[in-house]
Amino acid sequence: MNIHTAVVPAPPEPVLGTDWTLRPLDEPATVTPQTARTYAVTEAQGGPTLLLRVHRVAHHPLHSCYPYGTHDLALGLVLPDHGPSGPALAAKLLRALVPALFLADPRCRRIVAAPDESDTVTQAALEAGGLIRVTEADLPDASVVLFAAEPPDLADMSTALDDMPH
Repeated sequence: MNIHTAVVPAPPEPVLGTDWTLRPLDEPATVTPQTARTYAVTEAQGGPTLLLRVHRVAHHPLHSCYPYGTHDLALGLVLPDHGPSGPALAAKLLRALVPALFLADPRCRRIVAAPDESDTVTQAALEAGGLIRVTEADLPDASVVLFAAEPPDLADMSTALDDMPH
C-alpha cells in the first residue's frame, strides 16, 4: 500500500498524568481533529501556558522532508512570551509528552518538530526535552531545523551490519 493513499489515523491525545493540565482548544475551520489537535498545557500547580499542536506528518508540510511513516507525529510548540522559564517548562513537558505519545500510539516510529531556523530558544528547549537535532530543511514558507525522537526499542536498535538479520 502506498503511504500517500493509506488511511492516516487522527493524532492521539496524550495522557500526561497529574503533573500537567491538557486543555483541548478549538481548531480553525480549515483544520479537523483528524489532521491536528491543539492544546493549552500548564503544569498542574499553575504557571505559564504552552501551546501544543500535534499533527500526523502526513498532514503537515514536513511530509516532504523525509520518508515518514503513517503514524509519525509532528509537534508544534509555542513557548510563553514572558519570563525565562519558558524553555525549561517546554523541556519538562517534552520529557513527559514524548513517551506519552509513543504509548498512545505504539505504531508511531518517530516524533518530529521543526522550529524556524532562527528560533534558537525553541531549538534549545527541544534538545533539552530529549529530541535530537537531525538536519535543516526548506519548507514552502520557512527554513526550519528538524528534530526527532524515536521510541526506545527503535532508537536502541543496532544498525551495525553484523547485527542485521541475514
